[in-house]
Amino acid sequence: MGKNKSKRLWELDAIRGIAIVLMVLFHFIFNLRTFFGFATVTYQEGFWYYEGRVAAIIFIVLVGVVSSLINQKEDPEVALQKNSYRGLRLIGLGMIITLVTFIFARQDTIWFGILHFLGLSILISIPLCRYKWLNVILAVILFAGYLRIGNLYTDNYFGLVFGVMPASFSSYDHYALIPWLGYVLIGIALGNWIYTDGKAIIKRNPTHIEKTLAVTGQYSLWIYMIHQPVILGVFWIFLH
Repeated sequence: MGKNKSKRLWELDAIRGIAIVLMVLFHFIFNLRTFFGFATVTYQEGFWYYEGRVAAIIFIVLVGVVSSLINQKEDPEVALQKNSYRGLRLIGLGMIITLVTFIFARQDTIWFGILHFLGLSILISIPLCRYKWLNVILAVILFAGYLRIGNLYTDNYFGLVFGVMPASFSSYDHYALIPWLGYVLIGIALGNWIYTDGKAIIKRNPTHIEKTLAVTGQYSLWIYMIHQPVILGVFWIFLH
């Protein structure tokens, strides 16, 4: 008999909803400067830089939390299938983004963006889904490793996966395993600490705002896939 299943945890969906709202706002600013010449708007430092990083970190940590929850709630074989599917789907969607950017923005093609990274990270971390402190230790090693390789360069684009980039590399989006996989592992550890029984930790019913954020979070992947063309289309209509 399989393990007990539980429904989606609304608090995680609500947090994911906050993250996608932050990401859309960040890309709003990104598009103004990158494609429409608003030179006074910057996303490479200051508030908008950190706002974008916070959104990304929330997404990445939650990916680890969900991996741990699947491992808790499902039989090992089912958990392997579900996490493998999650990882491969994200890599596949990432490859679509690679193709689109290669066609329309070749100089800044997204070769290994956040979707590629998240998909590969899920696959890599499958054997680690039941651990707590081991994941924390590995995360610290990854963060420390970034300090060592941050200034290394290579002519091999395969190095992008690990954070060792060609000197002239340019991309609209890049998340390497070192150090970002560390945040996935932190998420797995948090999931195993916080959700010991795979059930929600917030026992009350969500408010209207929280429900709205939770629904938004449930569709965050598809919002992520379509929001850039929508924003660019609206900007083109009103600013072209």
